[in-house]
Amino acid sequence: MVAKIHRTFEGKLKTVTVSKNKRGHYYASLLFDDGKPEPQISTNGKAVSIDLGVKEFAIDGSKIPNPKHLPKHEVNLERKQKNLSRKKKGSNRRQKSRQKLARAHEKVSNARQDFHQKLSRKLVDKNQVIIAENLNVKGMRSQR
Repeated sequence: MVAKIHRTFEGKLKTVTVSKNKRGHYYASLLFDDGKPEPQISTNGKAVSIDLGVKEFAIDGSKIPNPKHLPKHEVNLERKQKNLSRKKKGSNRRQKSRQKLARAHEKVSNARQDFHQKLSRKLVDKNQVIIAENLNVKGMRSQR
């Protein structure tokens, strides 16, 4: 196995968490103690309140549209799932098809994660105080 180390580490290594995804890739999360003091909580500066929505992803003074990653990839996922269901259980072709389906699901997951990371970075860069509501979004949707 080869590890891709993309930054240098300073401090004392506290924990290592190794995880494996559906595609069989391993990831290691390292926690280091850098010895710096904890940052102090402050309420000074620009504040923003974030309102979660059903139609829009969030509203922070301006509407942030919901990217709807799953509908964009739905046809591809459906095709790969149908292809997997037609394979004989235990065969090598089924294993390959399962890997392709796992990769398609991983793409959707990565797209969601990328959107959340970019949005949170943008909000943190623009504001010093962020207030978010704690809602049951599933409960807000209409029952079908």
